[in-house]
Amino acid sequence: MFNEGKHMNRTLHFYNYEQCYAHYIKRIMSIRQAKIHGEVIVAKPVLILALIDGVESGEFTVNRFTLNEWLEKRYLVLMKQYTRNSQFPNPADISNPFWHLQGDGFWHLIHKTAVPEGTTPTKKWLKENVTYGHFDDDMWVLLQNKVWRQKLRDYIVEHKLTDDSWLGKIAAEGLGAIAALLLVA
Repeated sequence: MFNEGKHMNRTLHFYNYEQCYAHYIKRIMSIRQAKIHGEVIVAKPVLILALIDGVESGEFTVNRFTLNEWLEKRYLVLMKQYTRNSQFPNPADISNPFWHLQGDGFWHLIHKTAVPEGTTPTKKWLKENVTYGHFDDDMWVLLQNKVWRQKLRDYIVEHKLTDDSWLGKIAAEGLGAIAALLLVA
């Protein structure tokens, strides 16, 4: 393993961080997200942020992410932060993105038992039957570098979690108001 705790900010000299970053932002931009009643469900990007925060805080020092209390709490805090104006009163349970993110190709689950088909397992089932989740090795190495970890986190917030559609509405309303003032003058 690249990181066993004390070498957290070690830099690899012959590793192309830019190329790795570019690869994973493409992968993250192409993650499949459910859309319900016109609202994009942000559970997967929020889970990725929670996992990144776990690396940043030292909660996860190896590429083995267990569905533990720390991760659940961090996920809920971030879900509340990024779904403030949601039409849904309760955030998506962490079991949904923890399970479904594996379909996007860079998150993997190590199972203890056979996988149920056709349904999303419950949180209880995941805790009992999944040893841990992990990222691709290249993504894990990227997350070990504080600068690139923050860049990836910022990118996810900006491109997957920030709804700037309201800015366009404000701009359009502002331009309409200016045009009205000009017509009156």
